[in-house]
Amino acid sequence: MNKIKTACLAVVLTSALPLVSNVAYAEENGAGCGVGKVVMEGKSGKDAHVSAAFINMAIHAVVGPIQLFGMTSGTVGCDVTQTVSNDREKERFVASNQDSLITEIAQGNGAHLTSLASLMGVSAEDHSAFFTALQMNYDEIAVSTDVLASVHSIMQSEPRLAGYAS
Repeated sequence: MNKIKTACLAVVLTSALPLVSNVAYAEENGAGCGVGKVVMEGKSGKDAHVSAAFINMAIHAVVGPIQLFGMTSGTVGCDVTQTVSNDREKERFVASNQDSLITEIAQGNGAHLTSLASLMGVSAEDHSAFFTALQMNYDEIAVSTDVLASVHSIMQSEPRLAGYAS
């Protein structure tokens, strides 16, 4: 009997891991859309975002994927006109590879710099313009406390790259 309890507990805990990760990042990007967003509308701060994410998870567990319905119907705070973003992935990449990126920005090329260009959505034909723009602004980027924001700002100031920075 203990083996069955242990197996059930393992299944429950394993199933809960994705839910916990959603709550852990709730403040960073908000609750997205769903009933939780509607209920917590107008409130701010970590508690409000965590509550909204929790409400969304609870409703998903009981009723099913209401957010999918919201996206297809345009209800429960879902706005499908907004751009899907990989901002968190960019932030993690820059944080994990900052030293290599700074070195490659100074050189004007490199694997990490190419990866950053791809993450920023820069097409292959514009990579050289991206590399050159960053290399020309190396002094600004190297001392920046927010490398990604500096890169974004430089892209906005370059006509050929501005479209990627919007």
